Amino acid sequence: MKKLLNICFLALFLIAITSCENNFDEINTSKTSATNIDPAFILNNAVINSSIVTLIYEIGVVQQIISPNSGVLTGANYNQDNRATTDDNWSNYYRSVIRNTKDIILQTKDIPERSNLMNMARILQAHAFMVITDTYGDVPYSEGGAGYSDQIFFPKYEKQQDIYPKIIAELTEATAALDAAKKTESADILYGGDIAKWKKFGYSLLLRAGMRLSAVDPAKAQATVAAAFNGGVITANSENALVRHDANYRNPISVTLNSTEAANYYLTKPFVDALKSKNDPRLVQ
Repeated sequence: MKKLLNICFLALFLIAITSCENNFDEINTSKTSATNIDPAFILNNAVINSSIVTLIYEIGVVQQIISPNSGVLTGANYNQDNRATTDDNWSNYYRSVIRNTKDIILQTKDIPERSNLMNMARILQAHAFMVITDTYGDVPYSEGGAGYSDQIFFPKYEKQQDIYPKIIAELTEATAALDAAKKTESADILYGGDIAKWKKFGYSLLLRAGMRLSAVDPAKAQATVAAAFNGGVITANSENALVRHDANYRNPISVTLNSTEAANYYLTKPFVDALKSKNDPRLVQ
């Protein structure tokens, strides 16, 4: 009797295994999840993540906005080693910005009608690398963010002095390649695919990159700044690269400054005085 029960159990087990194999892929494939994502929405994800962590650290370093409080909010105010914030840009920009921009470039590089989207991604990626190298110095550049696309999990580091010429070349090429006659990427949350404004954004970043070199390579800095200025830079608030709130996207910095931390951040006097002295149109009186 015991032997018979064992045989029956074994038979049922084999039947169960066989039945699990039938239509296994179909059963375990979601009928509602997206099977692919338009790279324009991947760009939006990169844009959102490029604006999350600079408030606490980078903006404090250059004394645009400060907090008088200690703890995590101090950021760079007191030259303290604040490990709660110093690693945020590294992980966020590589994981959530550069990983996405590299994916967009890979998806669109062979689709001529979407060349604008590819070049938008190149511009945003150059900006991300500028933030990273300005913060940390020598960082992975050519292989940085290639873990997802090329399975490079230990990217080589490059010297900052070698990275900046590559950033300048990338901004120069990508901005010049933007073409208003090509497909309008209307899903873009920065400018709604407005190529004229994207060009101003790209050339403004190029201007910034040139100014970064002013103390180490004046000739290169002057040539870069002149090229950026001649290309056309941002000159009005209406041209600023910013995330406008809607049902799907929220600007993280704006959320912070207008909600829970509203009383903890202030514009610095030197920054405001500098804007006033030059009648800078970005200063809202």
